Amino acid sequence: MADPDWPQIAERLNALLAARRLSSQDLAAKAGVDRKTVDRLRAGQSVRLHTLQWIEQALKAPLRPAAPEADPETAAADLGGYRRGAAGGLVGDWLSYRCSFDRPHQIVASAVEIHWDQARPGLAFREHQHNRGPGGRDYEYRFAGDVLIPPNLGVLHLVVRSDDGRIRVISTSMPRDEEGTQTMKGFLLTLNEIADVGYYPASSPMVLIKLSPGTSAEATAGETGVLTPGHPRFAWAEAVLRGVEARFLPWRAGIDPQP
Repeated sequence: MADPDWPQIAERLNALLAARRLSSQDLAAKAGVDRKTVDRLRAGQSVRLHTLQWIEQALKAPLRPAAPEADPETAAADLGGYRRGAAGGLVGDWLSYRCSFDRPHQIVASAVEIHWDQARPGLAFREHQHNRGPGGRDYEYRFAGDVLIPPNLGVLHLVVRSDDGRIRVISTSMPRDEEGTQTMKGFLLTLNEIADVGYYPASSPMVLIKLSPGTSAEATAGETGVLTPGHPRFAWAEAVLRGVEARFLPWRAGIDPQP
């Protein structure tokens, strides 16, 4: 965010005070600030932004120009400022695979849907997985968040942010064609919970594959949840996830890191 134009604010403030026949002390009393603070602002000097807001509220008039209307075809700056058309290839339904945090030799598959959120504006995603516990109890997990694409880095982040400081991040490469399928590979960083222990940071390699046009994530609901070695996709997913580890975590895969 650009710094306020303090001389312009001073010009606007002095004009308002003159038109309303108010003194610095009058305004200071209305805003609940020191008179010297108002004098600083009238002289074109900076004040704290929340102090400026108090003064604007006391005047019931803005001292700063209105922010330009957001371009509906450009993502918000904190998402990366990407153009909708340039990121259009991400829109659609995907399947994601990661290692289980709780049991070895199990893979968790989720349905991921990426869409353009006009209100933001920018790409957003929804993730869903259906799990069944050892006792036969069904679990539904749902996540929703923003898609961040930092410029010129060739990576993207699927980020879930809670109101209480928790965060869940999937960081991957941009989509690449692998044998006719758009694929993204990277890592998930999140929190997992163990009974009698609590939450702890957990990470896993991750791969996302884009579904063919016309194939919805709902149509592949049977492929989400916990995959065991008997599942038709298990061997493929395990090999891909091991490949991600070998590529990006060579010391974990028992491969000497390249200098």
